[in-house]
Amino acid sequence: MKREGHRSLRNLLGWRCATCGELITRIEDGWVEWLAGEDERANTKIKGLHLVHDHQASPRPQKEHGCQYDERREFRTDRSIVEGLSLERFVGPDGLMLLLSFLAAGEMPKDAVLELTKRVQIPGYEQTRELFDAAIHNGVVKPSISTGYYLQWEIQALLDEIQSPANPPA
Repeated sequence: MKREGHRSLRNLLGWRCATCGELITRIEDGWVEWLAGEDERANTKIKGLHLVHDHQASPRPQKEHGCQYDERREFRTDRSIVEGLSLERFVGPDGLMLLLSFLAAGEMPKDAVLELTKRVQIPGYEQTRELFDAAIHNGVVKPSISTGYYLQWEIQALLDEIQSPANPPA
């Protein structure tokens, strides 16, 4: 794959909901949530960070909680409390600062925060993140930095590859 000049990437489709798997096509329809609890020494323990549909936008209206965690079930399971913020809070410079503050506090799982950061801050990453493993395996791309961390030209090249007439969408 040749390195081409940087081209502006567009948010092609949206973000994939962790619960239903459908696309969240508008930023206002996204919600980021996590579970807060305590470990055996009564220290705060955060887990389950994920991006889902906001309750009002969920394609699962039959569920009282839509795509979001069921607060009662989570509390009954291990006394976890559901916390969250709108997706809008996580994008742009202020969103990046919020995500960095999560890393600095050290309470949230580092890998989950890093992945969410890439998904909401790096143009094109969301649309290609699940395709890179196969592209690397098939020799279509070789990451310049490391697996999971791709430059804009690599993301764009993969997008071009999957959108080319030789590779029609499935």
